[in-house]
Amino acid sequence: MDLGEFIRRHHSAIVREWEAFAATLTPAARGLSRSQLRDHAQEILAAIVADLESPQAAGEQSEKSKGRGLEHRMEVVGQVHASLRIHDGFTLGQLVAEYRALRASVLRLFEEAGGTDMHQVVRFNEAIDEALVEATSRYVQEMGRTRDQFLAILGHDLRNPLSAILMSSALLTTPRGREDGAAEDRTAKVAMRILTSAERMKRMVNDLLDLTRTRLGIGIPIAPHPMNLDDLSQGVLAEFQAFHPDRRFDTHFEGDLRGVWDSDRLAQVLSNLVGNALQYGAPTGSIVVVARAEAGDVVLEVHNEGPAIPPAHLANIFEPLFRNPEQSEERGSRSLGLGLYIAREIVTAHGGTVMVTSTDREGTTFRVRLPRRSAAQDMDERPEQHGMTGGTAIQ
Repeated sequence: MDLGEFIRRHHSAIVREWEAFAATLTPAARGLSRSQLRDHAQEILAAIVADLESPQAAGEQSEKSKGRGLEHRMEVVGQVHASLRIHDGFTLGQLVAEYRALRASVLRLFEEAGGTDMHQVVRFNEAIDEALVEATSRYVQEMGRTRDQFLAILGHDLRNPLSAILMSSALLTTPRGREDGAAEDRTAKVAMRILTSAERMKRMVNDLLDLTRTRLGIGIPIAPHPMNLDDLSQGVLAEFQAFHPDRRFDTHFEGDLRGVWDSDRLAQVLSNLVGNALQYGAPTGSIVVVARAEAGDVVLEVHNEGPAIPPAHLANIFEPLFRNPEQSEERGSRSLGLGLYIAREIVTAHGGTVMVTSTDREGTTFRVRLPRRSAAQDMDERPEQHGMTGGTAIQ
């Protein structure tokens, strides 16, 4: 049996081994479905079989081994695979490891089945190498574009708060006459502008650090401890109300909202979701925050009225540097496009999930589901040991 026929007959076993290996490439593979783990494996194998079964003269083989072949069957599948793995957060090293594992798996199975056709083995290696070259090339190109886009966004979005700080500082240092009530009021407003701009810059820097951690495979660190989501939510919303006195915030908290989580990180999640609702929701609509106990978990929802998120954007809404082009343009976006991505990573670090629904009629709702205890905690320790009993409903 030649290698092409062997791959066709043992296609399922090869794909299962690909899937099993991909599942070990954490943290990127964590939470991926079986179809996501398999990714482009079937198309890669199909392209390899087509390449093996096509006639090839010695001259063509020589050119192909130098990357100058005419067919380029593996070009498209390699590029698509790289794009999908970038989307899932795989590193370049993990991408290369998948091809190494695929090569080893196929050749091992072929040898165990008694395969001895070295000419087919050589052609198989050439096909794998071609796909690998195209995949790594596409990976580097896309990451380069992402870097350039990121630097452009960062430069643009840091410029605004820096300008505000510079202008406000100039006003504070401008000589004035006697201090009266109006002058003191102006000083207070200028100081508040400086504080707000500095806070925005601090959030951007923190987001950059979190992005770096996730891209390096470290993940966002959390320090869980007993806390009450009710108290945390009230505090976060009070800050938003102070900065947005013209907006309405409706809250509905019910049931036992205590758990073992990282309070600072969950405050960051809620801040990012509420900030997103303020930026993209209807300017005159209310922001509704709901927290409730549900089936042993705690659910947190942030809802805003306004136009629906386009269906084409929903699939990428939690990806880094993603911003709705139309709405960002219309409203002068002030974010790096990292808020929802970091919110998802924090929730994932707690062993939870986050999802979004959006329609013109119902508005947009982000829903976070958190287990009572984060994945970082000892699951055998009971909540009662932290005094986590009871609970009141707050309207």
